[in-house]
Parts: sequence; C-alpha cells; structure tokens
Amino acid sequence: MRLLATRLSSGWTVVALIAAALVAVWLPDLGLPLGNSDDGRILGMFGLQARNFWDLGAVDSYFGAVVEPYVNPVYDVAPRADPPPVAVRYAHHPPLQVLMAVVSTALLGDSTAALRVPGLLMGAATVVFMASLLRSRDLAWGPTLLAVAAMASTGFYYVYGRISVSFSLLLAGIAAVSWAMRRDNPRGRDTLVVAGLAALAAMQSWIGIAAMVLVTLWLFAVGRGDGGETPSDGSQQSVGAAVAAPQRRLRVQWLSWRRLSGRRQRLLAAVAAGTALGAGVTALWMLNGAGVEDLANQVAIRTSNQRGGADGSLGFTFGEFLARQWRFANEEMLVPVWLRVLLLPCLLAGLIDRRTRVPAAITLSVAAALTFGVQQGAWVHRLWNFPWLAPVTIGFAALADWIRRSFPRRWRPLPAVVAAVVIAGTLVAVVGGSTRERYITDPAAAGTVLEQVGDLPGSDLAWSVPPVTSATWVSYHLRMRVMRLDEDNLGDLDASDVVVLRADRVPDFFPEGALSDPLAAHDDFLIISASRLLPR
Repeated sequence: MRLLATRLSSGWTVVALIAAALVAVWLPDLGLPLGNSDDGRILGMFGLQARNFWDLGAVDSYFGAVVEPYVNPVYDVAPRADPPPVAVRYAHHPPLQVLMAVVSTALLGDSTAALRVPGLLMGAATVVFMASLLRSRDLAWGPTLLAVAAMASTGFYYVYGRISVSFSLLLAGIAAVSWAMRRDNPRGRDTLVVAGLAALAAMQSWIGIAAMVLVTLWLFAVGRGDGGETPSDGSQQSVGAAVAAPQRRLRVQWLSWRRLSGRRQRLLAAVAAGTALGAGVTALWMLNGAGVEDLANQVAIRTSNQRGGADGSLGFTFGEFLARQWRFANEEMLVPVWLRVLLLPCLLAGLIDRRTRVPAAITLSVAAALTFGVQQGAWVHRLWNFPWLAPVTIGFAALADWIRRSFPRRWRPLPAVVAAVVIAGTLVAVVGGSTRERYITDPAAAGTVLEQVGDLPGSDLAWSVPPVTSATWVSYHLRMRVMRLDEDNLGDLDASDVVVLRADRVPDFFPEGALSDPLAAHDDFLIISASRLLPR
C-alpha cells in the first residue's frame, strides 16, 4: 500500500495528469470540421494524402504524396486543364505524420477526428518527453513540473500542440541518449531505443534530422568519458552556481573513434545509424513524391524574402520580419505576457546551466535555423516559431531551479505555489478566452458550411475568395479542385461551380444580390453558386 501511495505521489504521476489535462481540453474539438486556419490547412493536406493512399493504393499514391483533387497553385494550372503530376503531389516534409494519418484513417475511418487523433496523442506525449529530458539532466521534480506545465499552458501549445509538434521526437531522442549515458554499460535495449527514436525524429521533421545530427556531433565532441557534460547525481551546478564558479576547461577530442569509450561508441553508432535510416527513408519518399526540381523550387521559395512566396511580390526587410514574428507572439496569448518577459532569461539560463546546456543549445539551434534560415515560411506561418518553445521550456526549468535554490528550504514551496497558480490561470484564460475562438472554433465555421452542402452533383470546381486561403481543407470536404477567384478570372466561371467566401469580405466586383439564396451559410462564411456571378 505504501509503495502504491509513493508511486501515485511521484513526479511521473503529475506529468501524466498534465498530459491528461491537455487531452481533456482538446477533446471537445476532436470532431470539428477543418476550416480556414493552420489546423485546416495542415490536417486537410494529411487527409487528402491518406484518402488517396487508400483509394489509389500505396504505389499509385506515391506512398501518400498524392493530394488530388487539390492542385498546388504554384504551378498556375488553368481551371479546367489537366494538372501535371507534380502539381497534385505534396512531399516537401518528412513522411511520418502522413503515415500516421494513413494508419489512423484505416483504423478510425475517413473523418476529421481520425486526422486529429495522432496529433493529439503526440502533443500529450511531448509533455512526457520533455519531463524525461529534464529529469535525465538531473533537474529536480519541482522545476521540471513547473516547466512542462508552463509549456502546456501557452496559447502556442494549446493551438499547435494538437496539430504538429515538430520537436516532439527529437526531445525523446535527446532524452534517451542522456539516460543511456548515465549507465556505465548501456544495454542493447538502450541502444535500440536510441536508434529507433533517432530514426523516427528524422522522419518527423527537418529540425528532427538537424537535431539528431547535432546529437551525433555532441557524442563525438565530448570525447572519452563524460567530460563533465552528463550529470550523474544531484550535485550539478544550478544557474547561479554556474555563473559564480570558475568553469573547468574541457578538452574536446573531435572525430576520433578510437578515443571514444565503448559506451560512447555504441551510442554514437546508434544515433548515427538511426538518423541515417530515418533521413534515408525521408529522402526516398520526397524524391519519389516530389522530385528534385519541385524540391529545389520549394527551397527557393522558403529561403526568399517574398511576402507571398513565388509571386514576385515586394520583399520584406529583416526589421519587418522581426516585427512580424514579435507580433505573432503577442497575438491572443500564444505567448503569455509573463513568458515574454522571461523569454531571454530562460534562453540564457538554459545555455549557462551545465545540466541543460547541450539540449538547450541543440533545440535553440534548430529553432533558429527554421525561423531565420527558411524565413519566408516563418513570415507566412505562425507555426514555424513553435519549436522555440522547446529551448525556452528547458531554460525555464533551469531558471526555476536557480530561484528554488536561492530560497531557504522552508520557503521554497512559496514561489512554486505562486508559479503554479499563474500557470493554471494562464491555461484557463487560453481555453476559455478568445484564443480558442480565433484559432480553432471561428475558422471551423467555414468547414461547417462545406459539411452542410455535402456532395454537390454536377460540380467539379470550387473557387475561394480571400481571406479564405490554404484551400486543402476545401478540397478535403468538397472533394473537388479549388481555385482562387479574382476579377481577372471571372470569365473562367461555369454555372456549375461553387464559391466559398466570407460575408463580411465581399469583393467589389460581385454583382448586387450575389449572396442572396446561398447554398449554405454559417456564421460569416457562405457557399454560393457561381451562377450568381455570371451575366444574366
């Protein structure tokens, strides 16, 4: 009985409760239709890929790369022309999430709930992975729990943690390596877990590949023994001690296999092999699905400074870019005020504390590379700044531990309770406030309109009017091609076509009465027959 009570009161029980709380606040949105948001854009693409995988078969769908009837607007295909094969395939990212969507729809059916389940589970698991990483670096349970709770309470995590946690498996991989390095003689099972997580991280995201490469370099760099890098007991320095005490100069021995201990050799081989396997699968999938030319075009777009990507529009300056990223962070509690204040201290704390220095540096490097290296993507999508939450959370734990140690032992619970109340209040404000409305429920109203009309016999082309964008979700719901409508292509309309738009953003070129008698309407979104726009 005492053993059971001890287990129930352990830190891992609290971690499980935090993960369960996240699932609980996400579950009400499980069956929402896909709408005019990042949720709709991303899951709509996964839904099309999974649907085509099962409809066409693995080979004909290019193993989940085909996205018909959606046509990539980059290729400027005429409305009723046959698109080139590359215009109806999407393979610009590692394939793990596509494969998860394929499996989920096979088990749960072709539904929006099936598309959301993998992301929801991965988002909850990321809480566990982060806690495991912090514990593997000898952070106490108090700072660890506050850090993962702080991460989970942000609007960023509430909105995007359910869709695509691109840093999830890289955290798991770094944690597995850290735990294995604590053993004098890692077991074969340990190295298999490390290799498997490295492979999965490399198949999950670009930053997963980059992070595993950095982990490989880390294992090379530390040379023989631990070199003071890996904590093995509770005596490691806190942030304050790391600043005050002189740092012992570590001798770094680069790329010398014979100088590595047997333990490091096995771990290094496991990480390198797993990363190579995952990156190899990713490369084969992308080259098969997209091809070299399409991938090169995508790289050119994402590394440019064009506001709209490939349309040659006016470029943005670096100052405008930074201002836009900060504006994203200030929107609707994506990053709460208290975390914005602690942003720089957390990053510095994570890099200074010897326990967290390596994981903080790795996660910060890949997050910065994603934001600044492929800046056009970060200009367009808020989601591209999501990985910054990883190094900030790691640094938050280090900073919390420093603050904890600065208090007399009997007073230490006081700041922890205050922090816990602020974090809990933040989550309540995020879930019950305007964050959910702006990013989740309001955009889903557009999907509700499409679900209302259901099948449209005789229609094979839909048109969208800005700000209805990222039309993968329209293709997913209506099962037809979607084109962007403007005044220049009104002549391409056919009476059988349909138009999706917002009632409060009607273009000037629409004739009077065009919105009367819509096919469906919900909140501000409408779907009308294109015949309402044709001359009578």
